[in-house]
Amino acid sequence: MAKKKRRLTEQEQRQKEMQELIKLKKMRRAAQEGRQLEQGEGLTFEKEEELVPKTFKEKWKNYWYHYKTQTWLSLFVAVLVVWFVKDVFFGTKSDLTIGVATYTGVSYFTDAIDEDLSAYAQDYNGDGKVVVSASESYFSMSDAEMASTYYQKFIAEVAGGSELTFVLDDYTYDILMDNSDGESMFIDFGELYPDVDYVSGDKIDITDTSLGKLWHLSSLGKTELEGYGDRRYYLCVRYLGNSAKDNEKNREELEHALDFVNNLISETNPEYKDNRPYYDIDRDVETKN
Repeated sequence: MAKKKRRLTEQEQRQKEMQELIKLKKMRRAAQEGRQLEQGEGLTFEKEEELVPKTFKEKWKNYWYHYKTQTWLSLFVAVLVVWFVKDVFFGTKSDLTIGVATYTGVSYFTDAIDEDLSAYAQDYNGDGKVVVSASESYFSMSDAEMASTYYQKFIAEVAGGSELTFVLDDYTYDILMDNSDGESMFIDFGELYPDVDYVSGDKIDITDTSLGKLWHLSSLGKTELEGYGDRRYYLCVRYLGNSAKDNEKNREELEHALDFVNNLISETNPEYKDNRPYYDIDRDVETKN
């Protein structure tokens, strides 16, 4: 009885097919060389030849196939780093920051709030430029959700002490008084400029100054708002303490704000141009906190 033939395993089958392919390849090579394939040639298993890219195009194609995602991610991170470095180390830095918070936006009549305010500042940081950054918030809008967002932004800026100088109208000034139990958080400029008729206590009424006329504040104040039919607009500066922390950075910012105020007042009262009143920072820090 004939012996039953053993079935090849899957691995043996693959190896057999590979050997046949290698033998076929060598037969073709021998035919090209004009010779007969020698006995036993091509019957041994050979390791498959590894394909290594040689030209730049092949190398780039191979790289892009394997590292496309990593490359795009690296480029994205690199752009963010460059933007951050440029903004922090090479971007234009403000000499003074001012919060403009009113019922009707000052930007209704001007597109250059920063430039208009810069006329009263100086190059405090010594970079050769005079730049005032204004952060505007206003609440006369039909979109209640957006108005609420502006309101929260304004309150957060005040509570965080990130800004010391503000342009307010009667409406927003009262909001701050209501949130501080009626106690003012602003410097009493009435003591520093007692003979300036538009300065009263902690408010410098800029409605009828050159800046106020440039911004048409008198007209803005007449926009309809129950209880505030003829709003006035004020420049106010916080004294240090509470959320406006008494530190070196804020003392420097306050010094710049006081110079800004004096430059604005000197426009109508030139006697103050080279004679800025002395403000005792330490007294307010000790007595008003």
